[in-house]
Amino acid sequence: MAKFDGLLYIPASDQNFISGIQGLKDSDLNKMLGKLYELDESEVGHKGRIKAVEKEIKNRNGNSTEIIAVDKMRNEIETVERLYSDGMPYELERIENEIKFYMAQAAQSLFESGKRFLRIKAHEKHGDFMASLERIGIPQTTANYAMAVVIKFGSNSQALGNLGTTKIQMLTVLDEPDIKALVKDGVTGNLSLDEIDRMTTRELREAIRKEREKHQRDVDVREKAIKQKEVKISELDEQLRHQQPPTKEQIAQAALQKFNEPYTFVLARINGGIREAYNIVREAEKIPGVNALQLNEWLNQFDIEMQAFDNAKQGWLDEVDNASPIEVGKIRDVSDVG
Repeated sequence: MAKFDGLLYIPASDQNFISGIQGLKDSDLNKMLGKLYELDESEVGHKGRIKAVEKEIKNRNGNSTEIIAVDKMRNEIETVERLYSDGMPYELERIENEIKFYMAQAAQSLFESGKRFLRIKAHEKHGDFMASLERIGIPQTTANYAMAVVIKFGSNSQALGNLGTTKIQMLTVLDEPDIKALVKDGVTGNLSLDEIDRMTTRELREAIRKEREKHQRDVDVREKAIKQKEVKISELDEQLRHQQPPTKEQIAQAALQKFNEPYTFVLARINGGIREAYNIVREAEKIPGVNALQLNEWLNQFDIEMQAFDNAKQGWLDEVDNASPIEVGKIRDVSDVG
């Protein structure tokens, strides 16, 4: 309990109030003044007490650093409230929610203006497009940014609207497949829309940097594997050129090498898809309040797809384990069975 609490509702003209504030230390008196300001926003009858406390502070030492700081803070609050208040008391949570609302409107405006810039640019010559921007009164860089956002994320901004224009701009550096996954599924790699919404811009910048570095490492590994296979193919081709005539086995071996790159690409795509499916299940498990029964029922919706996946996987693995030559026209391809 603060030392001044008992004075907050005593009339300013009461001698007990006067003697009470005179007995307070400077720090307590300044705290009391701040409390009276807060009460005055939601209640009436505190203006006399505020004036009496302000007078006491000035009488003590008008040049006090502490008093000057309090006066400066009070003046800043009064100025801001006078210029920008909506007539409602200051409530941090309410104002934060209002900011999110207006940021979503700004994001929607960004998408809508971007779509219209794209239409004008498609219909008009470059000079006429620039003249249109001048009549609208908007820099070309702003228009280019709005158009890029639409091209990157599509014309529907509902999935991203709550993020605000700054975070949307930061997300444009992601690769197109990652952006499509984020818009469609709300998650890509280790990033989800819910987490992005809670992040500060600094945290988001760091998360995007890590995500891009991870993606680049995957690309580097895949490209290195493809390059090594291409070198091997070249070596085999060189060997074949110096062997006259090539044997059937050598011809077959060279033909097999041509399947290296497409098969490596397909395997990488399968691994990437499985990793994305894993991340989606992990995100579902993080939902506040979700239980194992709900998760099990949700996953059971996909039994048909999972069965089809298992069948295709088993058929492929059986073929890998028992690979043998198929003479065209004599034996039906496995894809034709059933």
